[in-house]
Amino acid sequence: QAREVSLTSKPFEPPIHTLQQETQVHPTYFMSLALISKHSLIRATKHVTTKNPRSFQNALYIGKINFKSASTSSLQSSIQPNTNRKLFDDASDSMNLFHFSIANNHDDTIRDLDKVEHKKSTKNNSSNKKGIAEEVVADHAWRQLNHIWSDEEIKKQMATKNQKHKPVTQEDKIMKMIMQAMYHSFNTMTGYRHEDPTAKSIEWRLIILESFAGVPGFLAAAFRHFYSLRALKRDHGSIYTFLEEAENERMHLLVCLKMFKANSITRALVIAAQVTMTPFLMMTYAISPSAMHRFVGYLEETAVDTYSNIIHHCEKEGTNLHKEWSQLQAPAIAKSYWALDKDASWVTCLKHILADEAHHRDINHTFAELPPNAENPFIKEHMKDFDRAVMRKTEKVMRDSLMRY
Repeated sequence: QAREVSLTSKPFEPPIHTLQQETQVHPTYFMSLALISKHSLIRATKHVTTKNPRSFQNALYIGKINFKSASTSSLQSSIQPNTNRKLFDDASDSMNLFHFSIANNHDDTIRDLDKVEHKKSTKNNSSNKKGIAEEVVADHAWRQLNHIWSDEEIKKQMATKNQKHKPVTQEDKIMKMIMQAMYHSFNTMTGYRHEDPTAKSIEWRLIILESFAGVPGFLAAAFRHFYSLRALKRDHGSIYTFLEEAENERMHLLVCLKMFKANSITRALVIAAQVTMTPFLMMTYAISPSAMHRFVGYLEETAVDTYSNIIHHCEKEGTNLHKEWSQLQAPAIAKSYWALDKDASWVTCLKHILADEAHHRDINHTFAELPPNAENPFIKEHMKDFDRAVMRKTEKVMRDSLMRY
């Protein structure tokens, strides 16, 4: 906000930090600084009247220095190119126009700002009454962060559909045998066939599969959480990985439920699967954590195989799935969760689910072979996902701010 100075004093000149010394700071710092400076300038002008023109001049000066310092020399050496660069060019132009309009008729500008603030307050109040939209909550930038897959990464994950773990130990063989028995009985129960499956046989298959797939990750996180408390030891970051896995599978389920409904039979099977399999998984993890992770690894292999087959038939003309699903749009929560394009298709959504399942396969097979109390080898991936989420969120906030003001 503007500082009060006497009319006879020189215009206030705030010290400019040598931003060249801060070029190693994360780009988000500069983006946030630019955004904060703009909002500070807007708030400052609202407290300015024509009775104190020097204070008004200082407000403009402070805002210009802060914003332009953050969006020029420092950003050239720290911010990433393309989208972010254009974003700041647009922001700088917007600020210049804002300065001009205030300098020429700041009384009108202040009245306009009051209208904007009132409109924003009214909009926020109305949105709170209606509740938060599902697609807004689906953006996981504020909770368990999921990986946002690039097109190249999805191609690599889809190419691993035939990647299968060969049982080595007796424990591996037992888990593989149990998984195979469950897989074939599940195919018979749902009426699923590998060649040209029908959309109806896939719908309730995916609902049951995803409702069950969200259980093991949460159980693993709970066991490790209680062990850490009981043993007074660190977990080395594994709890977070399993919670993210459980949340990821739950989001798969919610996305599927947006595309097709669960009838009473499907709901009964979901409950039956959870009631019978949860005790089995708990007992398995209590005896041998590696055995449960191996079991989940085999489960994810079947999931990758199923989704690969579904995508293949969706893209193959003349098949049941191509007729039923090839023209469908992805639901809004899927677009938000995986940061998909506005016109993303249901098939694109299925490819992202496949990529997630392939990643879970690799995670569980890795943990099945890790020694107890080993460091989580996936923790750096979480850190990178967080950095990318911060960048996406900051860009969105800045765009919304520029459009609002």
